[in-house]
Amino acid sequence: MSKSPHRWMVILLCVNALLLTAIVVSHVGLPQAMAQVRPYDYILVPGKIRADRQSVWIIDLGTGRLTVCMYNKQSNSIEFGDVIQMPQ
Repeated sequence: MSKSPHRWMVILLCVNALLLTAIVVSHVGLPQAMAQVRPYDYILVPGKIRADRQSVWIIDLGTGRLTVCMYNKQSNSIEFGDVIQMPQ
């Protein structure tokens, strides 16, 4: 019977340590990765050019440019197309 209160004390100390850690982490904050400076600067649209090439069309809303990024399955490489300036 004497071990039961000791066991509960250990369990309560562990729960308190877990809660304290959660509070500290929520106030300190974890580092975040930023992919874009402002959200929605780019629009990515998947597509296919031919059967052997999958593509992603990239539209830059800040500068009004359009380009395509293509994956060639045969050569296992990524290629970029020409940059097209869209009319404003």
